[in-house]
Amino acid sequence: MQVRTQALRAVDAIQVQTCWEIGRHIVEFEQQGQARATYGARLAERLTQEFGRGFDASNLRNMRMFFQTFPIRDALRHELSWTHYRRLLRVESEAARQWYVSEAVRQNWSSRALERQISTLYYERLLASQDKAAVASEADALLAPLRQTPREFVRDPVLLEFLGLPGTGRLLDSDLEQGLMDKLQAFLLELDKGFAFVARQQSISTGNKDFYIDLVFYNYSIPRAV
Repeated sequence: MQVRTQALRAVDAIQVQTCWEIGRHIVEFEQQGQARATYGARLAERLTQEFGRGFDASNLRNMRMFFQTFPIRDALRHELSWTHYRRLLRVESEAARQWYVSEAVRQNWSSRALERQISTLYYERLLASQDKAAVASEADALLAPLRQTPREFVRDPVLLEFLGLPGTGRLLDSDLEQGLMDKLQAFLLELDKGFAFVARQQSISTGNKDFYIDLVFYNYSIPRAV
């Protein structure tokens, strides 16, 4: 189960990075004088032909807004999925948006839980209330029925669309596993042959400072010195 969870999270991280890069690509072309509507339509058609569903004009607009709203890639939180970020894009206040990001990570909110908190103006109610503990307790009680199970996570329609797998809610485990492995295999092959996945957010210490490596791979085909 742990291996499956790691695989799913790896796909999640790749999806977020992919959407951010596409958003950056769109903005850069606009800055070069490309007409947004024309270029967006051409890009949507090309990506759909090459990678399948998930790259229509509406999603490309979200990716463009994603890059503009979160312009620093290294500041993206690996704990949040693309579904989380799509919901965060609807929060107009930057202060509120950053608070929801921090709380979603700290409390491990699912995307549905985050949606509930945003739609009920949880941040605004906390600011306005003199009894913040009561507001927090009420919000937590409302989230109880939304606790996310692994099955709900893997059936997220946004994730399935990214994998190019149809039939949300009716997907066989073997089909899902194949889709995940295909994406991971393609990513690893981009690194060249012989790489094996080791860890995410690997902690290292140098002197008095701690650093975290996003993704750690081991190349078992490189000859080692004897």
